[in-house]
Amino acid sequence: MTALRSLVERIVTKNDFFHQPHIAEINCLDPGSSYYYDLRARADYPGILKNGLPVIKYPDFEFINPVNAAQNGLANLQLYWDTGNEIRLAKSLKIADALVAYGEKEDDGLVWRYPITIAGHTNWLSAMAQGQVASLLLRLGCVTGNDWYNVKAKEVLKPFFVPITKGGVSCLLDGKYIWFEEYAIPSPPYTLNGFIVALLGVRDGSIILQDMVLKSLYEESINTLTSVLYYFNCRGWSLYDLSFASLGCFKMNNLASPFYHRFHIELLKVLEILTNIEEFKKQRLEWENSRDYGTRIYSAIAEKMIYRTLKPVKGATI
Repeated sequence: MTALRSLVERIVTKNDFFHQPHIAEINCLDPGSSYYYDLRARADYPGILKNGLPVIKYPDFEFINPVNAAQNGLANLQLYWDTGNEIRLAKSLKIADALVAYGEKEDDGLVWRYPITIAGHTNWLSAMAQGQVASLLLRLGCVTGNDWYNVKAKEVLKPFFVPITKGGVSCLLDGKYIWFEEYAIPSPPYTLNGFIVALLGVRDGSIILQDMVLKSLYEESINTLTSVLYYFNCRGWSLYDLSFASLGCFKMNNLASPFYHRFHIELLKVLEILTNIEEFKKQRLEWENSRDYGTRIYSAIAEKMIYRTLKPVKGATI
């Protein structure tokens, strides 16, 4: 990567604790002793904690984002696996316990609703949050042998079987492909990174809980991705989601920022390891090429900036 490419990427990438590189973990097949990508740098949150959970400052309010909290717990668990340091395990357990207490019981499920307004909707669920919290709880169940964490993980995974229209996180893409939406609102944007992280949580449940229904759901979600991954390829660069903005007669796609483009690449590396599916490798290589060579990174950033001008997000970079 040239110095110019690196400089431009740094300028447009949000600089905070939770925007750090996600590098795929090569040894990620066993969910009882590993996680899918490296979160270790997120183990010690420097900001405000409430009951052990990181408080995230948004432009108009503060909020405990369950995704950030789950990543904080998984980071400490990764460090525990690396070192055997019981302090790291204790911290991960404290975060998990606090997350469960912070969640809300709805029907048979355990959920975390977001007070953030998106397209006029608030108090929505996130498949990414539900999946990543489940991933944390299931791993702690394995490490400790305490089945309580597995029971709670089952509750966390309940919304995957409920459509968004009925208060869950699932919907259909093109009317036939199962989709787990990071922003579970009535008109879902079909967010790529959130879908993949969510399906990894479903995989964890299928293996650790030995649940054949979850196994079937995981396999269906992998089929979705092999069928629609090309939807997210825009002239060699990845899309963040399938939403768009209009500029006269032109349609502006919501391209991924360089940060999320890199994350998509790492997630495809994980899926290659898990499935050995050729489509994931082929798309990863194309996206790596556009990241490292040629001018596509510059045009992608320019297109993203235009999209952000047309559809601004308060406090966002690109």
